Amino acid sequence: MLIEMDDIDLAILRSLIKNSRITLSQMSKEIDVPDATISNRLKKLESQIIHRYTIILDWQKTGLEITSIIIIQTESDKHGFVKEMLSRLEEVSEVYSVSGEYDILIKVWVKSIEELNDLIDTKIRSIDGVEDLTEMIVLERVKDDIPAL
Repeated sequence: MLIEMDDIDLAILRSLIKNSRITLSQMSKEIDVPDATISNRLKKLESQIIHRYTIILDWQKTGLEITSIIIIQTESDKHGFVKEMLSRLEEVSEVYSVSGEYDILIKVWVKSIEELNDLIDTKIRSIDGVEDLTEMIVLERVKDDIPAL
């Protein structure tokens, strides 16, 4: 269901995308709307659109040097099970069902090529229902952002 949003709602979301730690009073000044309006609108957005607040890390500084995109073919009757099992792996940050030759796309973060190989060989390929996969190592993050509203 599409949620109706006006310019104030969009301005609040843009402000939060830039800085999710912004205070209501800072946002009020930035958007030129009273604090109470910001507070009420924010509660509505949190109940309808905003699922959680999070952070964006510089992954290389955490020791997770390797980012890999892996596309996976599954047995059709085990697709749901494979998605669930992949979602449980701590190295996996994103899981998508996709159309085309492959069924699932995942994004993983690991410390080394050896760790990536181990993840693929011992954890991913061992999931019942995984038929085939192709892994790609990310060489450069050109853009890693949230689309404009």
